[in-house]
Amino acid sequence: MIILSMHSSREGIGNDMQLNMLNRPLKNVFEAADARQKRAGKRSLCVINAHFEPVFNTAAATQIVFQRPVNSNFVRLRGLLLAALMALSVPVAAEEWIYTVRPGDNLWNLTERHLKSIDYVQKLQQLNNVRNPYVMPPGTQLRIPTAWTRFIGDALAQVTSVYGTVTLQRSGQEDKPVELGMQLLVGDEIRSGNDAFAVIEFADKSHLRVQNNTRLRLENMRIFGDYGLIDTLIDLQHGRTESSVPGKSQKSTRFRIKTPSAISLVRGTDFRVGIIEEAQSSGSEVLTGVVEVNSEKKPIKVPAGYGITTSRGIPPGAPIKLLPPPDLSETAGYYERLPLVIQLKPLSGAHAYRAQIAIDRDFADLWSEFVTTALPFRNGEIPDGDYWLRIRGIDESRIEGKDAVIPFSLNARPEAPFIIAPLPGGATAPQQQEFKWALQSEASHYALMISPDSDFTRVIYFNPEVQGNSLTLSESLTPGHYFWRIFSVSAGEGAGPMSDVMPFRVPYPGPSLEATQLNEKEMTFVWRAAAEGQSFHFQLARDQAFTGIIHDEMTPMSQITVAKPGGGTYYLRIKTIESDGFQGPWGALQTVEIPYSIPPWLMLLMLLPLLVLL
Repeated sequence: MIILSMHSSREGIGNDMQLNMLNRPLKNVFEAADARQKRAGKRSLCVINAHFEPVFNTAAATQIVFQRPVNSNFVRLRGLLLAALMALSVPVAAEEWIYTVRPGDNLWNLTERHLKSIDYVQKLQQLNNVRNPYVMPPGTQLRIPTAWTRFIGDALAQVTSVYGTVTLQRSGQEDKPVELGMQLLVGDEIRSGNDAFAVIEFADKSHLRVQNNTRLRLENMRIFGDYGLIDTLIDLQHGRTESSVPGKSQKSTRFRIKTPSAISLVRGTDFRVGIIEEAQSSGSEVLTGVVEVNSEKKPIKVPAGYGITTSRGIPPGAPIKLLPPPDLSETAGYYERLPLVIQLKPLSGAHAYRAQIAIDRDFADLWSEFVTTALPFRNGEIPDGDYWLRIRGIDESRIEGKDAVIPFSLNARPEAPFIIAPLPGGATAPQQQEFKWALQSEASHYALMISPDSDFTRVIYFNPEVQGNSLTLSESLTPGHYFWRIFSVSAGEGAGPMSDVMPFRVPYPGPSLEATQLNEKEMTFVWRAAAEGQSFHFQLARDQAFTGIIHDEMTPMSQITVAKPGGGTYYLRIKTIESDGFQGPWGALQTVEIPYSIPPWLMLLMLLPLLVLL
């Protein structure tokens, strides 16, 4: 004879099933267990728990007891019954959560804390194949259907970081800006503008980073049991999010992000989800952990280091390996100019790049984000300070790859002034060199330095307290090649970046005459050459403006002979031409007096009175 009974929940089989074999009713499993203990001395009963232990672990409310041998037809019937038990005894839960057993837990106190009724003890034992409901090893993971779990209420979320224009839309209220520390409710809609970001922290310490130009809705934030389960559902309608869901927590977590084409379910994971507008699809990228992506009723597990795209009406394909991090070995760590020009080596397989700038290494406080297909990157206005740069490649399917991260510093303010003189490659005066620049509105004063080396290893002049917009050196520089640079200083920003290094030269002055020789027909002028290889430009004119030039000549010699003009006052000037062809300024204006000659007839006329007296 066979005694078989099965107790099932209304979530599973429905009403208790009773089978009548050989005109003997089936008994409840627990009644059968009690009866077996009372009749322990009855040797005719043979319990075959060991043989059917997998079945019993699956259906804890089922036992089979044999009282006598059976024929082959019964063996076949027994097999059918066992198959039915295995198919029917485990309730099918549409949604489940995982509870990790901690010291002191048992099925009874777990059920009391988290489930709707203590009656679920047996069902929980049956679902999880628990042999001893009173003792369970810590770390054991239990599957718990959400339908069995007591709903406590809706949770709150909190804004832990916000930058730029982020707006909250709440039912029945006017739109208002999202602020740091603001509490968010179920049904709230968040919208971020260009270069605007926010970080939302949920009750289970999960964090959602709302990227720029994103729109999402907090569809569910439910608490089940004694905070045993935090169930979060985000409806992402536009843009991108980055999420970090804790793997080890006192609370169980079910964190989901829904897009028009898929739902991503995660636990203990860092992952990204974005809407791909052009393809009317969405993409998910998994950095750590595992994400289950459900699209078109086809769940796919996406492991760390892979991504997947999903589209409405199209079954999802296989996960795609993420692009490796870009090589930032050629990317600078210090910048003094805006916009930023960020260099990096091209990444094979990348069709575009996403760059993010934040003030913290975790990128919770983002300042800027942009996508570009061209290298190098260029970015606009951000304040001076220390930052972190994160860059990743984007492949042809719009899946974004792994991140490369480096720190960098920016010191671009106050900006260096606009240079007036000497301009790069220009020249100063030979003596008392003067430097000029435009006033910088943010500057309180300026600092100027001069060096004969382009790397300023030898600084021959430095003045950190220059007022106004010009400086004249009290001690002239000797002729030669030099470099100068200047930077602004403000009370608020301190010292700003240096200007570009500007080469200039101090020319040789035009030489002065050392000797002048005149005879009846010629004049010879002599001067000293200041350096080898120099030549000279000589001019002689009747007027100081040199509009009436009577002699103009270039000579490699340090003297020149010209025809002697008629008597009068004449003006000459000389400039030095250096060996590389550079012409210095004209030297000082010099005057030459030529005596007038007396004609013979005038001499006779002047002597005539003397002849008369004689």
